[in-house]
Amino acid sequence: MKYYLFAKFYQDFTPEQLAERCAELGFDGPTALVRDGYPLTAANLKEALPSYIRTMEAAGMEVKFADAPVNPLREDADYLVGTLAEHGIERIRLDHIGKAVKPARELADYARYYAEAAAKLAERHGTKAVIQLHGHCYPHNATAAYPCVKDLDPRYIGVKMDPGNNLAQEGYELFDYQIKLLGEYLTALGAKSAGIFRGEDGIWRRGFVPAQEGIADYNLIMRTLKEIGFDGPAVLMPFYNDREPDVLTEKLKDELAFFKACEKRANEA
Repeated sequence: MKYYLFAKFYQDFTPEQLAERCAELGFDGPTALVRDGYPLTAANLKEALPSYIRTMEAAGMEVKFADAPVNPLREDADYLVGTLAEHGIERIRLDHIGKAVKPARELADYARYYAEAAAKLAERHGTKAVIQLHGHCYPHNATAAYPCVKDLDPRYIGVKMDPGNNLAQEGYELFDYQIKLLGEYLTALGAKSAGIFRGEDGIWRRGFVPAQEGIADYNLIMRTLKEIGFDGPAVLMPFYNDREPDVLTEKLKDELAFFKACEKRANEA
């Protein structure tokens, strides 16, 4: 399994600094995070992406997965997907569908329409569109996602499951069930977890923590991924200690080692 970094909280790093950090931590590379305020933006993508990829490759990293503001129903989608595919991006995580975009009873049909458009766009450019399960968005779990992609070509459309979002936000379902339901459509693992904490006010709250400290059973997850022949990457998304960069990096190093150990146990079982 390849391990990529979603480097949201390394926003101030140059591509060279990010490449060095990914290499020293043991990642296979970062994702191409396309977002305003980061090295790659929708506006500069055509000019900046080739240099970004060369920088990563010079450090022994690869860039095959993108997190990009792609809405297949917008006019700029063809440009964004085409540019990413042209430079070897194999999977493109799409924009999320906010639950306020449609009345609740219309979201399922809208998400299916969105997925169909995304699959056609990806097929045109020879890449794969990825829908991420995400709290406060649609779809938020596998049961909601499967009808969106059912019978579409899994070469061009897939789902990124996200146990951490399921636990910290919404959408929890048994993770082995989610994996088996999504099957060939499961194309990436959002590798993060969460815990439940009681504050000084006595109220219980959920929040992201490194996976080695969290609730999600990644030994079970890795075993079930192996059972279905999962061939996608794990994208680590460290949403903890974001205001303490040194602490975040140390915990991230341990978290990556934890995921690799869970994968190794799954392979040896």
